[in-house]
Amino acid sequence: MHMPDVRDACCTRADSTAEAVRQSGKTRVLVFANIHAGEVAGKEAALMLLRDLANGAHAEWADSLVVMIAPIYNADGNERVAYGNRPRQWGPVGGMGQRPNAQGLDLNRDFMKLASPEARALVGLIRDADPHVVVDLHTTNGTHMGYHLTYAPPLSPATPVAIDKHLREEWLPHLSAEILRTHDMATEHYGNVPGAFGENASSVPRGWYSFSGQPRFSTNYTGIRGRYGLLSEAYSYASFEDRVTVSKRFVEEVLAAAYRDASRVRATTAEADRQSVVGQELAVRAGFTAPNSTREILLGAVDTLRHPETGDRMYARRDVRTPETMPVYSRFGAVETERVPAGYLVPARLAEVTDLLAAHGIRTTDVPEGLALEEFQVDSVRVASRPFQNVRQQEAFGRWAPRNDAAPTSGVYVPMDQPLARLAFLLLEPRSDDSVVNWALVSLEDRGSYPILRAPAP
Repeated sequence: MHMPDVRDACCTRADSTAEAVRQSGKTRVLVFANIHAGEVAGKEAALMLLRDLANGAHAEWADSLVVMIAPIYNADGNERVAYGNRPRQWGPVGGMGQRPNAQGLDLNRDFMKLASPEARALVGLIRDADPHVVVDLHTTNGTHMGYHLTYAPPLSPATPVAIDKHLREEWLPHLSAEILRTHDMATEHYGNVPGAFGENASSVPRGWYSFSGQPRFSTNYTGIRGRYGLLSEAYSYASFEDRVTVSKRFVEEVLAAAYRDASRVRATTAEADRQSVVGQELAVRAGFTAPNSTREILLGAVDTLRHPETGDRMYARRDVRTPETMPVYSRFGAVETERVPAGYLVPARLAEVTDLLAAHGIRTTDVPEGLALEEFQVDSVRVASRPFQNVRQQEAFGRWAPRNDAAPTSGVYVPMDQPLARLAFLLLEPRSDDSVVNWALVSLEDRGSYPILRAPAP
């Protein structure tokens, strides 16, 4: 992905190559919007921010930041405007784009398997320019809430601890306070009360629940790359103007934090790159293990309006903030772990897997001699009855055992003493719920074996 007229944070001409961006010595921030093309507030906010920068706002940011902005990520979805897309959302009343891309894929479920050209291009930019901070702008419906915007840091338990703490304990509380102070708009960690999407409201205790710890989502993916990821979700039933305003304020506060902490961000991500996870227990599956706090959540109410063209219902946020104390589940814990090995051996016949590793930027080498290897012996395979994202997902059950046969000499070796070890682990470990097994890039049979071998940690 190359844009020949890229500008720096002051909107002066800048060398737009990924190599030049990486060699700048500055803290690199990527902001993208419209991954779901009906969620349109972010693209308008991004364009407004670009206009402000072009007119000289925040000129000091150029000293420490390189800011990359992609206002419309899902370009094909953006063009498929229809009244029926996000029908209850409060505007724009002229219609909006669709959620999936032209292939029918949800691009915010594609960050591990990279089945779409859009994901290949965006992850290629992330691989080559290596932004320290990635911001993904969305819109959410769900629970009738008192917030104008909710947010999330990376939710995978495999996220480096220092990044998680910096975001949760410093950046997010500060930006919430600033947006409330300047615009009287309340913000909070992303969540919904059970029943918001038609599910059985009594299936779990009443509380404020986040969405998923799976790395297929953009911000979770960013976290397992050892980088700062931030999700913004403007509230669908706030006015379009308010959604744009709060989305823009969110990005401004993130950029201000990145500017204030520019050196610390670079140091924290560099330390994440240096950390070895070999021999550690990392989560291959995540879930809610306990509420991380109990506190007041602001619930809200809506009025029902009629769409001026279709007559369909739209919901308009009332200026109501009703506090209710409840458990808050904004953090995921490990529900299943595996010990990170020294490396994996991917046989030559799995060219699609090797290509995927390269697309992510995961380092591979020739197969070393004399490897002691383990093989995952499959007891059974559960295959989903219906396709999801054009794939019938698989779950493999079994165990690792020593392999007695000689190690293959063809293929590639994936050493786990590398910066992207967390990502490689969650792609190649067969029990991971976002692995090449899950996405059927590797076919398995009951009582068979997983063709990707591993060298156990010392």
